[in-house]
Amino acid sequence: MTTLSPLSPEHFELVARWLSNPAIHRWLSGEWRRNETSAAIIGIAVRNKKNRLFLVSHLGIPSGIVGLSDIEPLDRTAMLWYLLGESQLAGKGIISDAVSSLLGIAFGELALKSVYAWAMESNAASVRVLTKSGFAPAGRIRHSANLDGAQIDRLYFDIISSKPTTEGANQSSQPSVAKVM
Repeated sequence: MTTLSPLSPEHFELVARWLSNPAIHRWLSGEWRRNETSAAIIGIAVRNKKNRLFLVSHLGIPSGIVGLSDIEPLDRTAMLWYLLGESQLAGKGIISDAVSSLLGIAFGELALKSVYAWAMESNAASVRVLTKSGFAPAGRIRHSANLDGAQIDRLYFDIISSKPTTEGANQSSQPSVAKVM
């Protein structure tokens, strides 16, 4: 079973270690790819009111994180991001389950109307997580990320809380909610 719990200080060191791992942070935005991450930086991110960060556990074992960033209460939107910290757990659907749970929080407790995410074009696993979780392609920004010295595209995805009334807009239904602690 995959569960979420608010990211708390006892896990800051573990999350900092995950975010300092080049095999993990290579897929994240430039601010996370540049330096080693410390527990203090994680603490600052958790205290920022524009973020909601959760520890993902699988069968009780810390496995990764999911988060909402750039939460805009007035516009009722946020950016979703995630990482699997333990590579031996890849391919088990853990992050997909966690993303679905986080969408339940986003559209329920936070009353957001739209959530977006992006993945580097060569990150097939991340694209699978997003599409499996109900996200639809929303666009591409060309040459907007530097991966291993090469400029590559970012693929954007979004999901909305209910079907829009305007014809032709992205139509996604509200995701189901998995167990959240």
